[in-house]
Amino acid sequence: MTETRCVHGMDSRFCAVCNKVSAFGRPRAAIGSATLVEILEFLNAEQVRATYGAVAALLGVIPRGMGAQLGPHTQERSWIVNADTGLPTDYSNEETHPSLLSKPDVISSGMELAMRMTAWKAERG
Repeated sequence: MTETRCVHGMDSRFCAVCNKVSAFGRPRAAIGSATLVEILEFLNAEQVRATYGAVAALLGVIPRGMGAQLGPHTQERSWIVNADTGLPTDYSNEETHPSLLSKPDVISSGMELAMRMTAWKAERG
């Protein structure tokens, strides 16, 4: 089994620096304070795709771990996609949302995702 190495050269699961949590319980690497549930709510409401990397950056986790964070394949979770293909990894046709490809744009950075979610939340009041 190949371990994922962090920037410090350690197995990323055990690096105390990378896994350090802020006083607010958020990973220090997180660029925002959104939860996965909030991100999924936004992506479904706006029917826009976001890459695993963008979601991971916003949450402060490694992109490789997003599959485990997401859990079972569902249409609601299929908005989080591979950056190269624009499709969710290993999802069947039945597991992907019918409107997945209705818009060409894909959010590819955590900062863009955070900004669009902030604007979306502001519009909702």
